[in-house]
Amino acid sequence: MIPIHLTLSGFLSYREPVEIDFTTFDLACIVGPNGSGKSSLLDAITWVLFGQARKRDDSLINNKSDTAEVSLVFEYENNIYRVLRSKTRDKTAVLDFYILQQVGIPVSNFELLNDLPWKPLTEHTLRTTEARIRDTLRLDYETFINASFFLQGKADQFTKQRPGDRKRILSSILGLEVWEQYRLRASERRRVVQNEISNLEGRLEEIVAELEEEASRKQLLNRLKDDLDRITLERETAEANLAQARQIAASLEEQRKLVAMLKRNLHANQDRLDGLEGRLNRRRMERTTYRKLLEREKEIESSYKDWQNARHELEKWDTIARQYRQVERKRNQPLTEIQTARARLEQELGILLDKQKTITNMAPEIERLREQIEIERTNLKSAEQHIVQRKALETELAALENRIIELETNNKHLKAEMLALKERISRLEEAEGASCPLCGQALSPQERQALIDELQTEGTQLAERYRENNSRHNEFERQKKELSEKLAPLSDLDGQVRQKSELIAKFTSQLEILIKQQASWESVEVLRIKEIERILAESNYAQIARQTLAEIDAELDAIGYDAAQHEAVRAAEAAGRRSEVEMNELDTARTSLNHLEREISDLGNEIDSLRAEMDEGEKAYQEASERLSKVEKDSPDVHTIERGLLDIRERENRLRLEVGAAEQKVAVLDTLKQRRNELEMEREELAGEIGQYRQLERAFSKDGVPALLIEQALPEIESKANKILDRLSDGNMTVQFTTQAEYKDKKRSDKKETLDILINDGSSQRDYEMYSGGEAFRVNFAIRLALSEVLAQRAGARLQTLVIDEGFGSQDAHGRQRLIEAINMVKDDFAKILVITHIEELKDVFPTRIEVEKTLEGSIVSVSQ
Repeated sequence: MIPIHLTLSGFLSYREPVEIDFTTFDLACIVGPNGSGKSSLLDAITWVLFGQARKRDDSLINNKSDTAEVSLVFEYENNIYRVLRSKTRDKTAVLDFYILQQVGIPVSNFELLNDLPWKPLTEHTLRTTEARIRDTLRLDYETFINASFFLQGKADQFTKQRPGDRKRILSSILGLEVWEQYRLRASERRRVVQNEISNLEGRLEEIVAELEEEASRKQLLNRLKDDLDRITLERETAEANLAQARQIAASLEEQRKLVAMLKRNLHANQDRLDGLEGRLNRRRMERTTYRKLLEREKEIESSYKDWQNARHELEKWDTIARQYRQVERKRNQPLTEIQTARARLEQELGILLDKQKTITNMAPEIERLREQIEIERTNLKSAEQHIVQRKALETELAALENRIIELETNNKHLKAEMLALKERISRLEEAEGASCPLCGQALSPQERQALIDELQTEGTQLAERYRENNSRHNEFERQKKELSEKLAPLSDLDGQVRQKSELIAKFTSQLEILIKQQASWESVEVLRIKEIERILAESNYAQIARQTLAEIDAELDAIGYDAAQHEAVRAAEAAGRRSEVEMNELDTARTSLNHLEREISDLGNEIDSLRAEMDEGEKAYQEASERLSKVEKDSPDVHTIERGLLDIRERENRLRLEVGAAEQKVAVLDTLKQRRNELEMEREELAGEIGQYRQLERAFSKDGVPALLIEQALPEIESKANKILDRLSDGNMTVQFTTQAEYKDKKRSDKKETLDILINDGSSQRDYEMYSGGEAFRVNFAIRLALSEVLAQRAGARLQTLVIDEGFGSQDAHGRQRLIEAINMVKDDFAKILVITHIEELKDVFPTRIEVEKTLEGSIVSVSQ
């Protein structure tokens, strides 16, 4: 993996976006003070690739950011990839993975890559996308930092592992995990073959079980055939009996139809007789009604004449009413105008009366506003007086603070003078000889003592002045505290004055508006109320409409319409309408009575003839019914015979199916014998395959081919590590790998698989765990460089970047020089080498410097060559 371009923001100490172009250098050092964010650049690379750094939670997000974002473009096996990972606080991370669709593009211009098409490789979930990145690199986080990254605090990540884990990590670094995939595939294929054998054995067991039933199956077939012959004969007999019974049933059915027809005829004649008798009764009732009408002939004719006269009178009144209504409709318009005018006046009066209530309620509000204004003016005056008082206190406080500062400054000078005097006295007391230690002049013991006494007296005076100043300082501080306590409640007076002034202005404005509204009411609207009330009382409105209405009323009086008389005539006409009906019925009776008499006579004759016919039909029906009952007693039950035949047929069909199934089971025995031989041969072939897959599993396991490959790689790693370690230790140290060790149980003759590291320091050979400090780091560095160098040779472009994030601080100057030489020795084997250090004198050793600086806005990066 060769980094091309790195962008990060909101990640650890990097708040603002930072970019690094790796195409401009091959070997560089990352420099900066401790805590500036050097290691955070490497954390960003491991986090964007594997989702893991020093931590994995929200602590990776910058304290002043909500989201951490890292983007890495890198080259791997001639392909260019881009990974983008972001994490918002308290939310799930987002991961995107791309590959550049065009191959062979030069990576020297990153801006050019941005304009080219990228193919998404992102999976449906974060976990599956991370798995795809690991599969692409063929490395996980642990293997990555063990082989390519010398992360801070993890330089011994490989050597500090348990011996068994070292071998596993080395296997992953060397790309031997593919053999585990081979083993799993062989194991999976073996299990598939075992399942096939299990299926074959199950099928063989079934076939053998069936073949053991050969004798019983043939015996069952013979018995079923005999039963089938017997039931077939029984069915044929039942079919002959059923045919004879059906012939008898057909004859009975014809007789039943004859009886049913005779019965239907009887019922039809009875219905006809009932109809004729009903019709005869109705005609007799009609004859009685007609005779009664003819008896009232004169009465009906007189009533009909009176009704004719009432009709003529009603027509006359209807004509007068139409004229009256035509004129009356003219009253609607003036009436509407009068009502509209009155409603308008009443509405205006209602509005004015409502306003009168509002004006009446204004008086208490006006009085309240006046009182509130006076209260606020009093409060404003009090606050202004307190402001004057506060200004006086602030002036007094400022004077006290100045005096306190003067006393503190004076005491500082006094303390300095007292210390100087004390120093002079001490030098005079400690000095020997006749010369003054202060000025160098000759000085006798008496003069020395006198000078000391003089200086001590001066010091005492200074001390008294110092104590006096302290006493005055404390008094001033007490006064300052008292003034501050007095000023505390007066701090918000300006706001109170502003608030009171605003309230006074607000209340004054409201009061002026209310007074104006009250004055306007008394001068205009009170007079309007009185005027409207007078107009309504005198009905002095809509005069033209009222005059028009009076003219229309006079025209109505001239027509002379009497609604009561009109209604009385209408009632008389309605009451006489029955006479018209009776007159029509009387005419009908005069013309229909003779015809009705003839129809009654004819209906009587027809009824007598129908009764004679019904008597003959009843006799024929009784005779046919008696004959049918006699025949039905002696006839067979066709349904019983049919059910018996159906049962026999069902038993015959079941036997036929059983015979067919038995024949099939006997016939399949020969096929099963042949199939048994084929399955036994197939089972032997599959058993041979299982043995082959077991051999492959043993060969692909960690103790097989991978162990042999590790055994082959370790001497090369050991040789390269010793070559580097020889430079780092001046030839005093060598390293040796052992891959097998004896078990603690001495009875066991075999050995356990391990990967121990033994160090020879010239005097003895000890385990790696017995070393610490600078020597241990040199061993770590040599082994890690050897691993990376071997990988660079064996795996092509899988690991082409080397990062060293520690080591120089634990070495002396000579050791640091050796480490730098070792780095230069392997630099041609890697496309990129990054070295992180905070030691200033080392940054000029490397051709390119990536300088990291921490500012108030977060870490920033600059590249210089």
